[in-house]
Amino acid sequence: MTGKTHIERALLEQYVLGLTTEEESRQIAQYLAQNPALAKEVRESQRMMKDFAMEYDIEPPKKLRRKVLYAVKEPPKNSAKVSPKLNRNWITGIAAIFALGFGLMTFLLYQQQSNLQNQIGTLANKVQQLENKNTQLVRQKAQINQQFTVLKDVNTNQVHLRGSSLSPKALIVVYWNEVDKNAYLNVVDLPEIPANKSLQLWADVAGEMINMGVLETNKKELLKVPYIPNAAALNITLEPKGGSKTPNVSQLYANGKML
Repeated sequence: MTGKTHIERALLEQYVLGLTTEEESRQIAQYLAQNPALAKEVRESQRMMKDFAMEYDIEPPKKLRRKVLYAVKEPPKNSAKVSPKLNRNWITGIAAIFALGFGLMTFLLYQQQSNLQNQIGTLANKVQQLENKNTQLVRQKAQINQQFTVLKDVNTNQVHLRGSSLSPKALIVVYWNEVDKNAYLNVVDLPEIPANKSLQLWADVAGEMINMGVLETNKKELLKVPYIPNAAALNITLEPKGGSKTPNVSQLYANGKML
């Protein structure tokens, strides 16, 4: 074997057609033993060749058969010996058929490998998405466990922030724990606000309004808010998008005194 693909294919075609020498056949057999995929192709080609031969195996006419048998039994005198010759056109055609078969099977194997790689890539993406989702769920579970611990703590107090004349139906519950210094806010009901506005939370400490951040009112979970020591009351005002440094007291949406 030369190691070059086109020479190997030529030898394999001859091998399938039974035209290789004993040494070449032995080397090819060893090579195929080390290449199971190629050995499978060769077996398939041999099967195709056998099927082809059986399909086009035509029984000769009886008269012609008798003449041939008679000629074999009693050859004409002074007749020259004729060596049988292979029909090279027929062999060339068969070789072309099997060369095409090898090429087709190689293409199909390439297609199968390409499809398999695409499937593996798709599965890898799905696995990555599931891992990301699992990470998110684990994080959410940890947050819920922390919130549950705060809510069931006997040191946690509930502060209700009720709506003003601007939003009479508003209701926000704040869970305030002075021991663990934790605070969570639950938006029960708040009116919709303009897209260019934000609701901002403030803590009243000795008459000074301390910024506690802009509220994400679209979330349906407990919101972690800063714990402000010595807060006497909590207030929510309507501010420009992104919040303000000082509260607009004329746009008070809800407030409540600490217990």
